[in-house]
Amino acid sequence: MQDLSIEEKAIYTYNENIMFFQATQPELFNKIDSLTHAIEKKFHHERYSLEYKDDYFDVMEIKSEKYLYTLNSIKHAKVIAKSVDFTKTGNVYETFYNVTISDEFAKELEEQGIANNSYSGAASLISYSNKNADKTTHMKKLYKFIFLGTGLGLHLSEVHKKINSNVYFIVEDDLELFRLSLFVTNYKELTNNGAELVFSIFDEDTEFRKKTNIFLNKQFVYNHYIKFFHLLSHSEKKLKHLQSTIVGQTYLTFNYSALSISILRPLIHLQNGYKLLDIKSSYATSQLAKKPVLLLGAGPSFQNNIEWIQQNHKKFIVVAVSALLSKLEELNIKPDIITHVHGFSDALPHIQKIKDISFFDKTIALFGGFTEPAFLKYFKQENIYIFEGSSRYKHGHGGLTSSNIGSLSFALLLSLDSKEMYLLGLDFALDQESGQTHSNTHEYVGNIKLEEDDELGGELVYKKSVLKVKGNLREEVFTTLLMDGWKTECNMLSRNFKKENMHTYNFSDGAYIDDTIATNIDDFNTDALSTINKDKLYDSLTKTFNEKSENFLNEDEMKDLQKRLDYCNDIIEVIQKHIESNHHNLDHYHYNILGVFQELLAETPDSTTSDMDYIITMYMQFVSGYIFDLINTQEITNHKKLIKHLDRVVMPQIIRVIEYFKEIIQDYIEYQKDK
Repeated sequence: MQDLSIEEKAIYTYNENIMFFQATQPELFNKIDSLTHAIEKKFHHERYSLEYKDDYFDVMEIKSEKYLYTLNSIKHAKVIAKSVDFTKTGNVYETFYNVTISDEFAKELEEQGIANNSYSGAASLISYSNKNADKTTHMKKLYKFIFLGTGLGLHLSEVHKKINSNVYFIVEDDLELFRLSLFVTNYKELTNNGAELVFSIFDEDTEFRKKTNIFLNKQFVYNHYIKFFHLLSHSEKKLKHLQSTIVGQTYLTFNYSALSISILRPLIHLQNGYKLLDIKSSYATSQLAKKPVLLLGAGPSFQNNIEWIQQNHKKFIVVAVSALLSKLEELNIKPDIITHVHGFSDALPHIQKIKDISFFDKTIALFGGFTEPAFLKYFKQENIYIFEGSSRYKHGHGGLTSSNIGSLSFALLLSLDSKEMYLLGLDFALDQESGQTHSNTHEYVGNIKLEEDDELGGELVYKKSVLKVKGNLREEVFTTLLMDGWKTECNMLSRNFKKENMHTYNFSDGAYIDDTIATNIDDFNTDALSTINKDKLYDSLTKTFNEKSENFLNEDEMKDLQKRLDYCNDIIEVIQKHIESNHHNLDHYHYNILGVFQELLAETPDSTTSDMDYIITMYMQFVSGYIFDLINTQEITNHKKLIKHLDRVVMPQIIRVIEYFKEIIQDYIEYQKDK
């Protein structure tokens, strides 16, 4: 290399990168290869020129003749590397809720039990973290790092020399600019310490979110604080999407405690005599596949179109989320189907506002397995059909989960073969005039200021963090990070369940939902739709759902329950072995606890035991950030004390989670024996 000219070195570096990407990043290689061919064939007119000035490379925009760098690009890279520090503030994403728990409160939370409070299984750990690893402390190592904007990539190399991270997320929206960086920066050298690279180059939003999740899932135990560097020439838009994806992670929106209850509750519902519905088989001959379906969500668009709903509801199979029931009663609109999945008592006020529950005696209830048992008691038992979520007790019945009832209802109707569906109130956005979060009927409706937030990164305060996204009936709409996460879930579920012969029309004045047809409700002609006989519809749907549901587990399904118990005992044995081990120092402990986590995650559960494995994974995601941040905090010098505390507050808590799971399963086995 020493004897090569500048031009020869650049070509050599480019070829090294191409071979590296071809072997390790085939998708990225294909993008670069396609652009290269387009340039060679004159199909693409280059916008940039790679220039060598004195002793450094720069990029000139051909049209404006402006340069990318305002100073020597080598010096620029060194300045950037110098700016990267090991603090827990400034250019950092926090992937946890920054709560403060005192020692006294931690004891109270632990006594409440895992089923009652997710912090019960982590309170002492968080309390210890509050006192010993708060934001005034420093990290020993930055295990994960994000580069937003590559430029010529020189700053990536300089930062890598300084921090030697385990995982890098490299983001660049300009493919042509990234291609030029291949002549200057050897990307393979970023892996010289075994680091993993995740690239998002010239990706649309959906693909970018996928890549973000890949990055977050790699070595997730080090996610607690993730530092980033944003090249000023790169758009800030992706930083917002990063923030949205981080807060939308399942272990934050639906934690291990809620998951445990969600998985176990169908067994309680079975004990109470309720039916579990098969949502995986075909419903192609049902009324849902033959007639237009109107899905009503609790977004602002529901409130803004009440008059239209009153005039036209009899021409649709009306499916409504449970938060709307009191308003529908007031309007004398009987929904044909109601949906509900929320598993806690704070959903009860929506039902308690109903004046006469018998109004819904001919309404079918499709409820998720997570549903609070007290909620079920308000409705006629023969009208209730429960579909599983993360659990799979009934063989071949399928399951469906989502953190948002609107997304879940949409996916449920797709899985039930609804071929012609109309959405109203699935806004996933604020009211664009008032900033209202929901329709007035929703128990927790609020207002948020319609201004996009400037702050990037930092704490997870997302319910009121505002951003702009593509609109359904207008170019852009204001939404929150939370709602944007719901929309992302909705898009993902749609991709999984929507078939080619299904058509979905979106009346909502909110965010755009992928693969739906934006339709202005005032322009939609309902004259061609026939009025539906709702009594016959009720009888037909009831017959269909009765044929596809059962209120018991068969012999093979009961055997699977026993397999779950055996699996739980195996996991407890692994944890007990770790507790009894000797740890010579903090590095050894770090290595050992990583080994335990990997052993637990490396278990190969079949479909029978995957639910317990999922709970353990969620618990690890919930607590691992605190554990490894404590291990990675410079100011903690009493390592023996730290090791002792971690073993006392972490491993026994995992056992508590598993024992709770075992207890409910054992109860159902005994119940079935006594029948």
